[in-house]
Amino acid sequence: MTIHNFSAGPAMLPLEVRERLAEALAPSSDGTPSIAEVSHRGPRFMAVAEELHLRLRDLTGIGEEHAVLLLHGGANLQFAQLPMNLAADRTAAFLISGHWGRKALAEAERITRTQVVGSSEENGYTDLPEMGHLPADCAYLHYTGNETIHGLQYEQPPRVAVPLAADLSSEFLSRPYPYRDIAVTYAGAQKNLGIAGLTIVLVRRDLLERVPDRLPRFLDYRSWTKDLSLYNTPASLAWFTALEMLRWIERQGGLEAIAERNRGKADILYRAIDGSDFWRNPVAEHCRSLMNVPFWPADESLVTVFVDQAEQAGLLGLKGHRALGGLRASLYNAQTLDAVETLVDFMREFERRYG
Repeated sequence: MTIHNFSAGPAMLPLEVRERLAEALAPSSDGTPSIAEVSHRGPRFMAVAEELHLRLRDLTGIGEEHAVLLLHGGANLQFAQLPMNLAADRTAAFLISGHWGRKALAEAERITRTQVVGSSEENGYTDLPEMGHLPADCAYLHYTGNETIHGLQYEQPPRVAVPLAADLSSEFLSRPYPYRDIAVTYAGAQKNLGIAGLTIVLVRRDLLERVPDRLPRFLDYRSWTKDLSLYNTPASLAWFTALEMLRWIERQGGLEAIAERNRGKADILYRAIDGSDFWRNPVAEHCRSLMNVPFWPADESLVTVFVDQAEQAGLLGLKGHRALGGLRASLYNAQTLDAVETLVDFMREFERRYG
C-alpha cells in the first residue's frame, strides 16, 4: 500500500529531498561528521548558508533593499517580534481572515496599539474581509496570505499606501508573488520549504530605522541582518533542508511550474467537492486556498469514520484543525498529483457507501 501524507505541517518532503537528507546524515566509515555536526562558522556550513541566501533572493526576486533573516521561533514568534521591531509608538493595522490572523492580532495587542480595519469573522471566515480606513499613524497593515485552517487565500497582496506585513507561512514559494512590494514577509519553513526550525523573514532595510534600541539583541531584527543570519547557532539541518528544497523547486521548473502544478492539484479536489451533494467547502470560490482545502461530509458525525478509514487506506493527515473541525487536505509543493487523485477516488467510494 502506498502512503500519502496530507499533513498541514510539518508537511511532506519530496522523495528526492528525503534521499539527500538520508545521504547527508548517513554514518561514514571513517567517522566524517554530517552536515548537522559541523561548526556553523566552518567552510562546509558557510557554503550552505551562502547558497541558501542567494537562492532565496533569486526565487523571491528581492533586491538589496530587503534583508534576508533566517530566524527561530516560527510564525508565533513573528506575531510578537514584528510589532516589537516596527510598530513602536505607532498603530499596527490588521486584516483578519481566519484563525492565524486573530492570533497575530492578539499577540500584537500585548505590545502596541492595534486596529482591525477589516474582518470576515461574521461570515465564519468564508470570504476575504473588506478593508476600512487605515489609522493615520499606521505602522503597517498585516494580513495572512493563506489561512491554513479556514482555507482562504489572497490572490494578490492588498493595495495600500502603507507598508505591508504578510504572514505567508503556508504559501511561501508556492507560486510567483510580488515579494518586492511587501515590506515584511515571514514564513515558517515546515510547509513548502522543508522541516520545522527555520523561519524566513524578508524585511525592507529602511524600516529597520524604526527598531527601538531597548530591545533584547536576540529579538532585534538588526542583529540578524549581518553575517548571513549567523548571530546565533542556526537550526543547521533545517537550513540544509531548505537549500535542498530550493534546488528541488528549480529542478521542477521554478515557481511558474510549481504554481501550475499546485493549481492543478487543487482544481481536482475542488471539482470533486463541488460536483457532489455529499461534500461541501463553504469558502467563496474567488479566494479558495490552493494549499489547504477544508471540507465536510453532509453528516458531520462521519468525520471520524472517514479519518479512520482513510488512514487504513494509507491517506494520512486529513483530520481538520481542532479550531474548526471537519477534514482538511494540505496540498503543499511536495504533494503529488497521484495522492490527490487517490484521495478523490476514496472520497467517491466513501460517498457511495455512506451517502
